[in-house]
Amino acid sequence: MKKQFLGAAVVLLMALGCSLQSKASNDTVYYKNGAIRFIINKGDNGTNTFVQLNGEGGENLLKPGRWSYNYFDSRQIQHGYTIQDNTVADAYWIRQRNGKPDTVFTTITYTPEQRQLLADATASLYANLKYPFKAKENGINGTVYVSFVIDDKGHVSEVEPKTNLGYGLEEAAVEAAKSLQFKPVNYNGRVVNMYYELPVKFLLQQQ
Repeated sequence: MKKQFLGAAVVLLMALGCSLQSKASNDTVYYKNGAIRFIINKGDNGTNTFVQLNGEGGENLLKPGRWSYNYFDSRQIQHGYTIQDNTVADAYWIRQRNGKPDTVFTTITYTPEQRQLLADATASLYANLKYPFKAKENGINGTVYVSFVIDDKGHVSEVEPKTNLGYGLEEAAVEAAKSLQFKPVNYNGRVVNMYYELPVKFLLQQQ
């Protein structure tokens, strides 16, 4: 999508993948005693693979086949994984919401139809994303990450910026994300809450 602003072409780009990450990275969690609990390689193709998983005594917990693993973080929030041959099939956390346990998934195995529905729904962000005047005036480019949850009604909630670039970029990305509309996410025969981190790239191109 292009808009004309004072002789400059403003290109608003957004990347979308299964994990909604822009590049491969590693997630590492440590026990309080300093021993590594796990390392996950987050691939740029949307697959998350366990590289290392240790018990508090240092024992290797990885094993073949399909199995589950969970732990409690420092805030006593439970996190869980279903692993198939060291690849994460799904991941979630359980929080207290309105006095009841509420599961939010962060990873699931999407069907091709779900991938397309997500891409189609997220494309609507372009129609509502506005390049902040202050950022244009100062020639600011950058990628903003926003997180949000799609609830079991398909509503977007808990939209928050994960970056701090300033110049109004976070506010613009958050406002656009709030306008997104999704179908509820169905996983293993039930509708689930899904958490996403969405990269929104702002790029000024001089004509």
